[in-house]
Amino acid sequence: MDFNPATGTFLIAGQNGVGPGAGVKMDFTALEPRLGAAWKPFGGSNTVVRGGYAIYHDSSWNQGAQGLWQNPPYYAESDAFAFFPTSCTFATAACATRYGLTPGGISFSSGFPTFTSPPNPADFTGTINAQDTNFKQGRVQQFNVNVEQVLPGQIVLTAGYAGSRSSHILVFGNNVNVNSPSACGTSGYTLGCGPNGAPFGVPYPAFAYSTIDSIYDAGLAHYNSLQIKAETKSARHGVYALIGYTYSRAYDTGFSDGLGSIIGATYFPVPNWQKLDWGLSQINLNHNFTASILYDLPFGKGRKWGSNWRGAPNAILGNWELTLIEKATSGFPVFVYDSNNTSGANLENTNAQSFIRPNQTCNPVLSNPTLSEWFNPACFSQPAAGELGNANRTPLSGPRFVNTDFSIIKHFVPREGMRIDFRTEFFNLFNHPQFGAPGGNGEGADFNTPTFAVVNYTVNNPRLVQFAFKLAF
Repeated sequence: MDFNPATGTFLIAGQNGVGPGAGVKMDFTALEPRLGAAWKPFGGSNTVVRGGYAIYHDSSWNQGAQGLWQNPPYYAESDAFAFFPTSCTFATAACATRYGLTPGGISFSSGFPTFTSPPNPADFTGTINAQDTNFKQGRVQQFNVNVEQVLPGQIVLTAGYAGSRSSHILVFGNNVNVNSPSACGTSGYTLGCGPNGAPFGVPYPAFAYSTIDSIYDAGLAHYNSLQIKAETKSARHGVYALIGYTYSRAYDTGFSDGLGSIIGATYFPVPNWQKLDWGLSQINLNHNFTASILYDLPFGKGRKWGSNWRGAPNAILGNWELTLIEKATSGFPVFVYDSNNTSGANLENTNAQSFIRPNQTCNPVLSNPTLSEWFNPACFSQPAAGELGNANRTPLSGPRFVNTDFSIIKHFVPREGMRIDFRTEFFNLFNHPQFGAPGGNGEGADFNTPTFAVVNYTVNNPRLVQFAFKLAF
């Protein structure tokens, strides 16, 4: 069942002329063409230009109907709960059966309101989910052009551009019944206000007792990248190598997902929200370098050295393989937010949070950051009461990541058609510390905490050593 906030009515599938989609129209725009082309500009096979274009669609989780089942009469909310260890709600709960507390005697019907028909939204105190009846599937356009060149030594060098444009991306869980910041209407203040800085009230005043969570297809994202790759096409001298580097930028409007993750303080749905929320994507990596090298050592039976070895010498010294994987990336963007929302605008989302952003007065990036001060906190300040902060949603990035994985593999061939591999693998070989983002909680940097600019935790694993046997026959 959907809810239309413009009319204040519930749209129930199969009732009052509402179709099986609860008023949500069928999306007939989900066409997905694929185009590709290759060109040999010089006629030979050593130089090839390739390009492609495609459209894909993102169905979102729950196939675009997320949250509608939570509307009454199919779902109810209650705050009539008592909590352990001082009190107890249900007779079947562990607080009663295990710890002997007296349950409050609340039954299912008294703990949760029972709906036999849609309630009156004007006095309903729960959360209502409203999906745009013209909801579209997320559309992703991807395009690329590459030049491949064969170099001496059977090395193929590929360089090119890859990009994407995404629209109609799901934004779920933001309260759309939001009024303007209380400073709107005062001289010189316009952020989050109506035309010419005018104030505005909640758009659906009849539902002042309810939070109306959005299920809209309003998200946008862009991606642009320069990609360079070099790869050996033959294991010459027993060496295979693949080296790649990507320089890229990914931007989006911040995608609330309703699943509990914090994606920064988004200003949706205040006016011009897409401009206000546009920033580096949570997955943006400016620099991404990866190298993998496999080296089959030239020792042992049939190899360059020791080709005639037999028995113990070959079993001990022959058939060794080394593998190295090196990865280095720049840091992920950092959400900067202010948990002390004094703007007067209820920007609450499904996490029951109403965050804004601080004001930003300078570039916070330090030339020599430390773990105790990753960026300059003096560049941020508390917005005045009644105002939204003007900081970008992701104004800086966290620590970079460097990791080296290494393995030594010994191949045993007890008889023809059978091989035993003994592997010794080192993950994060040099035990390089990999630090999380500043803020101390892994979710963003809160201006109102003492760890605002502090990096105080690690991610991923320290050095790990692993041994394994593998039998192939």
